[in-house]
Amino acid sequence: MAKAEIVYFTDPFCSWCWASEPALFALRERYRDQLTIRYVMGGLVKDIAEFFDAANGIRATAEVAPHWRMVSERSGQPIDERLMLDITDPHFSTWPANVAVKAAALQGARVGERYLRRLRRAALTERTQVQREDAQVALAREVAGLDVEALRAELSGPRALAAFHEDLDTCRAFGASGFPSMLLQPAGADTDPRARPILVNGYRPLQTLERALASIAPGLVRHEARPVGKLLAEYGPLTEAELSAITSLTPAELASSLDGAVRGRVTRKELHGGAVWQASVPA
Repeated sequence: MAKAEIVYFTDPFCSWCWASEPALFALRERYRDQLTIRYVMGGLVKDIAEFFDAANGIRATAEVAPHWRMVSERSGQPIDERLMLDITDPHFSTWPANVAVKAAALQGARVGERYLRRLRRAALTERTQVQREDAQVALAREVAGLDVEALRAELSGPRALAAFHEDLDTCRAFGASGFPSMLLQPAGADTDPRARPILVNGYRPLQTLERALASIAPGLVRHEARPVGKLLAEYGPLTEAELSAITSLTPAELASSLDGAVRGRVTRKELHGGAVWQASVPA
């Protein structure tokens, strides 16, 4: 039974959100069914022509590229910053990708989470313009349990857009104007006036998030990480940084931890700025 919840304010294109994935996966594995994560889409860029990030001096997609490279170097997460050089639309927006996530989530929270993960991985590591509908539909075909034709119908319909605007309202209500932001609260806090949630703004290390979780849900029981093969079967492809955070193993130790049977079912692929591990044969 869930004891704690993370309300995660995010965007598929957000590099610091991608940098936070190792910590989130580590928490998911340590606390499993004691922890739920609820995703709220934040709409990072409505129109790049009207956007200005004063802290990082960003007002155009090309100016995002060096920022992404810095995030990759600091976090260890693979990021292909060249995507932001590929995008030439003067009115580039992340909103269509946010709406696509909400369209998928109409089929269930779990499938929406898997689709968000696929969009995020495609944008940040595969140089895919996931703001485009053709890319959204193509990636949907890779997500287990997602009805692609139902998704396609919802992409231009009113329900997904309305759900996204509800998320924007939620962001404003909690003061989540930057991403990632995470509201950590005891399970059931929405109906318990005694609950004292904690809002964590920005990229934070695993230890900080774990301490915050312990303060709002002191009864959490920590599990040991499962073997790599089981992790990939449970979560799908994981970056090396994510696997290292989950298992507390270095990349070299990760490789040596695989027994012969698992080694034949796992592949490691070099990416721009890192690597990804995935199960080549279903476990």
